[in-house]
Amino acid sequence: MNLYSRPKVSGKTRHQGIGNELYFNKIVWYSFCMSTPLFKIFKYLVISLIFLVSITVAGFLYLWMGSKGASFNLPRIIPDLKIEGVHLTRAVAGKMEWELRARSADFFKEEGVTRLDSPKAVFFGNGDKRIELTGSKGEVFNNSNDLAVSGDVRIVSSDGYTLRSDYLRYYSEKKIVATESKVFIKGKGIDMEGIGLVADIERDRIFLKKGVKAVLSTGKWVKR
Repeated sequence: MNLYSRPKVSGKTRHQGIGNELYFNKIVWYSFCMSTPLFKIFKYLVISLIFLVSITVAGFLYLWMGSKGASFNLPRIIPDLKIEGVHLTRAVAGKMEWELRARSADFFKEEGVTRLDSPKAVFFGNGDKRIELTGSKGEVFNNSNDLAVSGDVRIVSSDGYTLRSDYLRYYSEKKIVATESKVFIKGKGIDMEGIGLVADIERDRIFLKKGVKAVLSTGKWVKR
């Protein structure tokens, strides 16, 4: 073998080499283009254009849906009226039904609701019976005078019972408190829990819907 002779390269091998070289040159050129300030500016322009087109399409769809009679239920952010240090009462036929206090209240006329911060309500039953309801947030439905409370909800009755849940609603017309959430009740030698509740304030009755468990003062579990 002659060491000074030029090695023979087959056509297939030479073609592969040229292809690899071209592929490498493309990678180098692509990396160079990606790193140039002009390409970065172009990239930002493309992103901005896509964002503007998306907003335009969304606005067109909103107007088109509005013209067809449909509308989006967008939540109101700014209330029609804001009150600090709220104190509300409701009386029926000269008898006090409930008294409500809250840190603040946001009144939304179109939605027909008043949103409360840190509400505390007192409901008056027969005689001197009463229950106190507290929570993190609340809503008074202006047309029905119903009250919904959510977030660390607690009810304390005048006869020593305590109820905890994450949501409760008071129905003014029926004078009942109801929820579909889990509830915990404690008092007078018994601890109970269940899912779903209906409490009749005037009749002084509580009904747990399902998954009821109870512990009597003897320490014995009663399960339904």
